Amino acid sequence: MAKQLSRPKRWEDAASRAVQALEELVDLQYEYQDWYDSMPDGLQASPTGEMLSEITYLDLDSAKGIADEVIELPCGFGRD
Repeated sequence: MAKQLSRPKRWEDAASRAVQALEELVDLQYEYQDWYDSMPDGLQASPTGEMLSEITYLDLDSAKGIADEVIELPCGFGRD
């Protein structure tokens, strides 16, 4: 039977993966913003334009900041 990682280690690993995923989403969000900005005004009101606009307004930077904060558990969890 394989030994399971400790909860603090699993937490750190999951939080690290979340940060990486959010960084990728932020990068993609910039690409979507560029796509939206390069659309003719008439197409910005299309379903595709509206979807791109919604993506660009997501506050992914705040989500990434929160994920950055939770990578390390506060003292008292696991081995201190």
